[in-house]
Formats: sequence, structure tokens, C-alpha cells
Amino acid sequence: MQKNEWHGSGTILIADDEETICVINKYMLEQIGFNVLTAYDGAEAVNTFRDHADEIFCVILDLTMPRLSGEEVFKEINIIKPGIKVILSSGYDKQDAMQRFSCEGIADYIQKPYAFDSLKEKLKKFL
Repeated sequence: MQKNEWHGSGTILIADDEETICVINKYMLEQIGFNVLTAYDGAEAVNTFRDHADEIFCVILDLTMPRLSGEEVFKEINIIKPGIKVILSSGYDKQDAMQRFSCEGIADYIQKPYAFDSLKEKLKKFL
């Protein structure tokens, strides 16, 4: 890492049923200072969030996952920790994804496939 490169801190939950997305982003986010938890379906995401709610400051949440949808996960984690920062992630374009996702309170949106630099820029806004 270059001396003047931005460095983050805190815990992020990545909830995505695509293992590659979780593994690659976990590695990259850890390289810039974040602690990263992963969940590969909606139910696992809610359980992981519940177990670590005090330390998680942001969730990167896939729109479509097995067992619970992104929308269902969003509702559950907001009951546990109202106002949690959530970045919705989807292969749909932003307008389509937000129409399918009826919950208000999404902090940001990132369309898949996305570059790591795009994700990093979105996280900078929260710190």
C-alpha cells in the first residue's frame, strides 16, 4: 500500500450469494484496514449481523439471495440496529434495483460487476 493511500477501519458485512464477490472484496477490504465478515445467503446475513451488530458499521447487501431476499435482510437488520449504513449491490441498474427494493434508507447503491475503487469511494463517505 502506498504511503498516502486512504486507509479504512471498522467492520463490514458482505452479504452475497456469489462466493467470488465475498472472497475478493473481503481480501481487498482487509488490505486497506477493514475487518470483514461474510454471509452467503440472507438468513446467514441476519444471523451474522445479529451476532456482531455492535461492531458492524456498514453492510454491502446483494439484492437477490437464497433463504431471505436483500429486502428481507434489510428490514431485519434495521430492527436490530436502526440506521445501519447499507450499500445495495445488484446486477440490475440502479433504477430497476431501487424499484424492486421498496425499503427506504439505503445509504448507497453499487451495480455489479463493480471495481474495487468504486466500492472504496462509497465507503469513504461513511467514515
